[in-house]
Amino acid sequence: VMLLFLLSPRLYAHSFFNSKDAAFASAFVMALLFASRAFDKDSVGAYRGCGAMAGLLAHLRIMGVVLFAVVLVFRAWAWFRAERRAARRQVVATTGVFALWGGLVLFISLPYLWGDPTGRLAEMVTVLADHPNIVFELFRGQVFPSAALPWDYLPRWFVISQPPVTLLLGLLGLVALGLAVGRGVGGSAELRFGVLLATCFALPLVAFVLLRPTLFDGWRHMHFLQVPFCLLAIFALAWLRGLSVRGLPKGWIGGAAGALTAAGLSVAALEMAQIHPHQYLYFNFLADRKTPEGLRKRYETDYWNMMLRQGYEWLLKEAPAAAINMRPRGVAALADINRNVQILPAAARNRFTHDPSRDPDFYLGGNVFHPPPGVPKAFFPPVIHRFQVYNNTIMTVSTPDLSRVDPAVAVAYRALHRAATAGEPIARGGGFDVYLYGDRLAWVKEACEPGALMLPFWLKFYPVDKGRLIGLLKERGYAGTNANGVRFDGKCLGAARLPDFALARARLGQSVPDGDPLWEAEASFDE
Repeated sequence: VMLLFLLSPRLYAHSFFNSKDAAFASAFVMALLFASRAFDKDSVGAYRGCGAMAGLLAHLRIMGVVLFAVVLVFRAWAWFRAERRAARRQVVATTGVFALWGGLVLFISLPYLWGDPTGRLAEMVTVLADHPNIVFELFRGQVFPSAALPWDYLPRWFVISQPPVTLLLGLLGLVALGLAVGRGVGGSAELRFGVLLATCFALPLVAFVLLRPTLFDGWRHMHFLQVPFCLLAIFALAWLRGLSVRGLPKGWIGGAAGALTAAGLSVAALEMAQIHPHQYLYFNFLADRKTPEGLRKRYETDYWNMMLRQGYEWLLKEAPAAAINMRPRGVAALADINRNVQILPAAARNRFTHDPSRDPDFYLGGNVFHPPPGVPKAFFPPVIHRFQVYNNTIMTVSTPDLSRVDPAVAVAYRALHRAATAGEPIARGGGFDVYLYGDRLAWVKEACEPGALMLPFWLKFYPVDKGRLIGLLKERGYAGTNANGVRFDGKCLGAARLPDFALARARLGQSVPDGDPLWEAEASFDE
């Protein structure tokens, strides 16, 4: 079991930097241990410990109430099946102790509940199901809001990020458990624990498919599913060891299964070593790892910007300047830069600066900026280096200084500038002229002083008559454009394609019949 846990690539990686989901998965292991002992001993003391651990689990993440509820259902079933009054009294006593200690530990350890226990507990469950923080998720090559994910989001993520041997054994474990329950063989405590594992694994999956609660960043919120799944794999191995086929030596199937399991785990360990220290990006063969840039265009990758340190180490070797002025890109915020710089040795750390009075030398950023549906990605500066995993670009080093890149790139940007400024600007704001050409919006500052090109900055263009159009804008999730620009020939330039609904209104021109401008522009620098 330990090897199955250790060689679960995503769970292994998140154990180093994820302070909530990995901790919850670890607590889930302990909670299942207490539940196993309670099922085995069936005593008041055992259920007291089980309840206390369930309360602590729910304290870490309210998702822990799933285990709490499942154990209560199992105790209700035990009461229903008890034939003697004494046995039913025992079930009531142990269940009461479990519920009392679980609720008491949760209440004491979570001060938020003290003011209004039932109301705030209900609020926490509601937020779990419908989180107010809406982000946009790249999944199967499409962008979905986190509150409206497709039904296969969680099942598919789980399947494509498992080592094949773990996936096969876990599914076989479900089959073996089903056969054992059907035959009614084995000790009752063992079977109850097996059914508990299957329920704790299957219930969240089924609940997601039916209710579609808010999830984001892959399936990290559900990493605890790895715990019962790996334990179910042990049922598969035990079942295979007990199989016998006429004509084959006794124990041959179990031995072959053990050898194949060892080989599969060795392959998983080798793959984890090959992509170290980025095991959080593990995908199995079902996700099509061979197509260049295929994973990057279909699924979330380095959404926590863990590869930033690798980018800094590359810059330390390749950047000629003694001091390197940095800017974040996309969701790689200034805090991410500072945290990663602090990991470096002191001498290297001092080479990186964040001086807003002058232009940045480089930008570091990952493939994590996903606009809402209908809103295209923003214009990015030229890339000078790419970091890849599975032939997929996970992070890039880019620069606004076109002297660092091929001269043909500078020519292309100059051509873009000529095309964009051929007509009259549709709006002005923050020192930028805003142009519409074709299906693109461009913002240009003809005299771009040092320090003016800061990243990321937002240029927001709104209809002045907000009462008439703001509802549509909110419906489409469109408020502005994350503008990433370059500086050349003393100018600053950024560009992005417009979604259809905004393009149609922008093409109406600079004014509406009453003479008021249709668009306002606001350029703001966001550190």
